[in-house]
Amino acid sequence: MAMECSQKFAGRMVVLIFLVLVACQAAAASGDPSSSTLHARKLLNISGEGWRGGGGGGRVRPERMGPDECSEEDVVVYQSSANPLPSGIPAYTVHIINVCGGCRVSDVHVSCGDFASTELVDPAKFQRVGFNDCVVKGGAAMEPTEAVSFQYSNSFAYPLTVASVACD
Repeated sequence: MAMECSQKFAGRMVVLIFLVLVACQAAAASGDPSSSTLHARKLLNISGEGWRGGGGGGRVRPERMGPDECSEEDVVVYQSSANPLPSGIPAYTVHIINVCGGCRVSDVHVSCGDFASTELVDPAKFQRVGFNDCVVKGGAAMEPTEAVSFQYSNSFAYPLTVASVACD
């Protein structure tokens, strides 16, 4: 009896491990950036000079390391699956975020392949202007920490990555 119980337990563990591995593989293949991609972030340099321009009573202000200009790294794209359309066509939610806390960026272009959607995407938020070239907010400025969100539907998710930004 004890042997039969431990065999059932071992069988259940094998099935559980298999299901976890299948779920991890599906998440990696889904194109969900949060499951398989790390996003580069700017490092902070803490100097002991106090607050700039006004003395700080011993407090320090973090400063960005590297060039003072912003870069493509200051804008991130998150994409996830959404509820499919009633017709069964898969849908996706996209968030494009200016993660820089003190930078305005404009003319944000995203590499988007041959982006298309079965449902209209508001062109004031996201529009394909050429093959592998989509523009965010028609090139208008994104304020610090601003997010632009939209949904699209297609039989597959398009890989979306920031191609270029202009610093304001």
